[in-house]
Amino acid sequence: MVRKSEIVARQLALSAPEEVTFEEGGSTRLTPARWVPELSNRCPVRLEGTWQVTYWPFPADEKSLLGSACGEAKWEEVEQPGKVFYYDPEESPHTIEKWNRVTLEHLDPQDGALLRREVRIPEAWAGKRLLLRFEGIYPAGVIYWDGEQVAEQWSGLTPLEVDVTDRARPGSRHIVAVRLYRRPPDVQMDMPRHAIEFAGLCREAFLHAVEPVHVADYVVRPTLDDDYQTGVLAGEALIRNSTDQEVEALLEVSVADADGTVVAAEFYGVTIPARTDNTVGFDLNAGAVRVWNDERPHLYALRLRLTCRGQAEQEIAQRIGFRRFEIKEQRALLNGRPVKFRGVNHLTYHYQHGMYTPREYLRECLTLMKRANVNAIRTHFFGPRDLTDLCDELGIYLLQELPIDWGHSYVHLPEKLGPMLHRMEAGVRRDRNHPSVMVWSIGNENMPQNEEVHRVFTEHLRLVNQMVKAVDPTRPTMFPPPGPAGRIKGIFETRYGDIADIHYSFTLIRDLNETGVLSGNPRTWEPTFEEDATREQLLQGPWKGVWFSSEYGIMNLQTDLLNAPYVSIIADVMEDPLSGKNTQQVFMDRLRREWGYMRDDPTCLGGAYFPWMAAGAGDPWGWVRWGEDADWGVVAIDLTPKPAFWAMRVIFSPVRLPERITWHPGENEFTFTVHNDYTSIDLSECTFRTQMGGGPPYMSMLREWRDVPVSCPPMSAALITVPIWNSGTLQTLEQGSPVVLRVTVLDPNGFRPIMADVLVVPEQANLAHEAEITIGPDTAEAMSE
Repeated sequence: MVRKSEIVARQLALSAPEEVTFEEGGSTRLTPARWVPELSNRCPVRLEGTWQVTYWPFPADEKSLLGSACGEAKWEEVEQPGKVFYYDPEESPHTIEKWNRVTLEHLDPQDGALLRREVRIPEAWAGKRLLLRFEGIYPAGVIYWDGEQVAEQWSGLTPLEVDVTDRARPGSRHIVAVRLYRRPPDVQMDMPRHAIEFAGLCREAFLHAVEPVHVADYVVRPTLDDDYQTGVLAGEALIRNSTDQEVEALLEVSVADADGTVVAAEFYGVTIPARTDNTVGFDLNAGAVRVWNDERPHLYALRLRLTCRGQAEQEIAQRIGFRRFEIKEQRALLNGRPVKFRGVNHLTYHYQHGMYTPREYLRECLTLMKRANVNAIRTHFFGPRDLTDLCDELGIYLLQELPIDWGHSYVHLPEKLGPMLHRMEAGVRRDRNHPSVMVWSIGNENMPQNEEVHRVFTEHLRLVNQMVKAVDPTRPTMFPPPGPAGRIKGIFETRYGDIADIHYSFTLIRDLNETGVLSGNPRTWEPTFEEDATREQLLQGPWKGVWFSSEYGIMNLQTDLLNAPYVSIIADVMEDPLSGKNTQQVFMDRLRREWGYMRDDPTCLGGAYFPWMAAGAGDPWGWVRWGEDADWGVVAIDLTPKPAFWAMRVIFSPVRLPERITWHPGENEFTFTVHNDYTSIDLSECTFRTQMGGGPPYMSMLREWRDVPVSCPPMSAALITVPIWNSGTLQTLEQGSPVVLRVTVLDPNGFRPIMADVLVVPEQANLAHEAEITIGPDTAEAMSE
């Protein structure tokens, strides 16, 4: 019997699965969430490629099918990672009894498949520890080695590792098998409603080998000193001795810059008794470093080298970034400066491979985000390791979602506490060494159904938060709440995490900002409501005064339906379908309004538009089955930008220019305000290229250009002047006609975050066109006149 207050420590100390009973009543199953880091100086045996599959119902039990009854099953070939199942695009839900995209209750609990493949163990691995790793089995699976069950994985988005040393014979061949379950008991936590009933290996799988004395785990915490220039690195490594003798080992910790120059290195000796783990702490000063952020994602190479007499040297490599993210005085600061996340929700899905997203596809997807001036992602599945690696490299802030989805019906249940804690520990352990991970986004849209379960429900969420903080005390947490529904006008979630969150409605945060009082914040779906609270009262809890909107903007954005009347889905200001606006205009109006509010509130960290791309399977130019039945998002599933992509790119631009300015007679320059929303780039580092010409009808046909020096610090505004260097432009203004000043901004890398036409209107404007546009063979002659 254990108390719930002890359950986090119990989970962290776990070495084998364990069923525990609570003194408060009920029980849960705890599952370890640890794995051994793979070595950079030793090649793993990868398991991607062709597997054999047979589908349930089976003619015999799984063990028999992997042994003597093998021939009784019909085996087909399938590529893994990739789909073994997803929703049949030719079968409509109404034809399926009890169809439910959230609970999958239309599927038999035994429904699934059996996968198998042969693997050869290298002879050179003799005498080493052999480890079998699955980065993701979705939604769940049981692992077999030569027909014997060796592990279970009931968390579809987190890694699993099993030691097969005593079962594997170097130089020999073995059979690895996975029994897939399409509807495991905790499938709802892993968001099947967006997965289109995908089942299969959703991420890579491999075998790797380590020496008998090895690094069994490590954590690094690179940050900046108070000068925001000096890099400091603290961390610890867990050294495991699996031999029967006490051993002496030497751990070298080094950090090198992009040129390979070592900027810090230390050696640490350690004695490890037989069959024991020992922890080595380290602390290094890297001196003046190049900091990591979205605009300049400078990375360093961390290396851990372990030497021990009688065995080969082992090396672990990790890319790290020196950065310091903190909340001070109700402001989010990165490297000592204010930061704003221009984010989108990323649903990890591929239109052919399902939940498996190849690295090259992810790179293309994230590069497209950067081109849209997106600098942050809220993952709406716990994303793959490749996603985190690429965000480190490309400079994208991650609000990494840990999987507890739509838990109103189960979070309070004792038996669900173990699976939730496992997902938290496993997710945080995997990604806590990455600079791009800024915030742990815990679960999605969880609120108690009624007052009867409220106390236990909130107790469990606080234990979940405690688990995340125990594994990584350096990052803030937030708990994305549901959006408005029925009598609930919105939820402003300040009760569990460091950062408050809100979905789809800004009513409550507007009221709090305007009145200083939060009123009408729901406690349950009944609904019942919290008592009114002032900002000062709210700050007495875990909330640190900064908020984020991890979902806003949801709209139907079918690629072909540019004039669809059903545009906004959940919004404070709903568009009249008879307004006459097309979909693009509604999108632009709403994004300007909602993003503009977040951008201009200094207590707001930013927001994540929902979504970047909808989960969908099929032919993007033909029939597609959509997750949650809708093509949301600003890009199509094959990464073709929709019209909304271009509008988002402009509205998210880190350089903002006025749409219209007034010219007064006698002026020989244009004067206006520019806003610099960059985190670290002064506009003096950018190229500010100007073009100007005559007025209508050819006012946008510009060829000549001049660069103008501009200076404006990050996250500020400045008044700038642009000389009127084109005589035709000045003449047109003097005649009373408007002109355009075209401004193209190029960042220090030559990327164009924005090109904008500023309409310049004379104080006494004559807007009438004096001539028709000439079309045809006379065009050139007319333009010359």
